[in-house]
Amino acid sequence: MAYLRKGITWIPEYTVKILDDANAELTLRGTLVNEAEDLIHCDVNFVVGVPHFLHTNYMAPIAVGQVIRTIGSAVAPAAIRTQIANRAAIARNGIRADQFSGYGVVDQPVPPDDGNLKNAVGNLPQMGGAAGTDYTVYTKKDVTLRRGEKAIVTLFVKKIKYSHIYRWAPPERMKHFLVLHNQTDTAWTTGPYLAISNQKPLSEDLLKYTPKGGKCEIPVTEAVNISTDKNESEVDRKLKAHSPHRDIFLDLVTLKGELQLRNFEKREVEIVIDVAVPGKPVSATEDGIFRSDPTKLKLSQRAGSIHWNIQMKTGEWKNLEYQYERYVSSH
Repeated sequence: MAYLRKGITWIPEYTVKILDDANAELTLRGTLVNEAEDLIHCDVNFVVGVPHFLHTNYMAPIAVGQVIRTIGSAVAPAAIRTQIANRAAIARNGIRADQFSGYGVVDQPVPPDDGNLKNAVGNLPQMGGAAGTDYTVYTKKDVTLRRGEKAIVTLFVKKIKYSHIYRWAPPERMKHFLVLHNQTDTAWTTGPYLAISNQKPLSEDLLKYTPKGGKCEIPVTEAVNISTDKNESEVDRKLKAHSPHRDIFLDLVTLKGELQLRNFEKREVEIVIDVAVPGKPVSATEDGIFRSDPTKLKLSQRAGSIHWNIQMKTGEWKNLEYQYERYVSSH
């Protein structure tokens, strides 16, 4: 017998322990919350993913029939009680019993030995089968948990690789992230984490869902060992370059920006930079990539950004330059 019900859920929580410059230990624990019924020596599957059950809040036809008949006999007018009862009868199992005759149904229980389990399950879809590729299942066997109780179980302890990345989006300060590489045999579900190094807390945030073979980033702190500065200045202006209406004139202004960086870290670092500009990007050094905002296409509202992904050695300086155009009122 199998059935669906609410009241049993689990909450994931991770611990990321830094081991050395390239390796970390990732531990996933799950807090199992049981508000449904007693679980006695059960195998519990902790599922990563959200199964879709459209009729979760609907009663089964058998139960619906009983409810309709009960309500109908209590509140419905006498003239339609019979009609309601007849409508409800479609949910009674008795009038459908003979529909199964001649279809090879065996009226005997399945033997208790494990060898016939496959015969009992038949072709029902399994979580780990071809139809369940969006799910990851962690199984804990022989769990006993009474209704109203909670339990914390360790689902896995994995040794993983990690790397560093720095992100800068002026005028904000540069931030330091750890990149966790999921080279394990399972996906990582979304859940809070605590990162520790040398038995001291390093960071606490949310680890997002990461598929097998993927990567995720977790924030560490502001990058105080990488100095940054940004300057912008006007380099050209075309007076009354555009006139959208009589007595209305727009100047086309070209601005130049400069980013200065210096790496004081003891290792080579990877830095991702995104500079937002209130106009159209036209040039950038160091292979900067232009991006435009498709929701802001009016001349006076154009906006975009310039993206860099650079490597910096210890003690290295870098100057990144860019230019963009924007239309401003001539008045």
